[in-house]
Amino acid sequence: MIPSRGKVPMFKMKPEPVPMIGSIVVFILGLLFWLEGHRDPGNLPAHSRANLIFAISIIISGLFLIVATGRMWFKHLWHDRYGKQKKRRR
Repeated sequence: MIPSRGKVPMFKMKPEPVPMIGSIVVFILGLLFWLEGHRDPGNLPAHSRANLIFAISIIISGLFLIVATGRMWFKHLWHDRYGKQKKRRR
């Protein structure tokens, strides 16, 4: 058994649901635009626009993914300091 010295990490950590869903939605929309742009093999400007849109959607999706998992990257954010406190009445 490993001594913990009173510091136990929170093992129930999950990614934030809203940015995670946003990441998935942005990626799927970018993929759909890419597929639509590559439907006609003779329209080369549409191919390049579709590639650009898909690249931008991958970047935005990656940023949303980083935001969704941000608490897991840094140990000093592994607490729920204000989530379980009751509000005081005046």
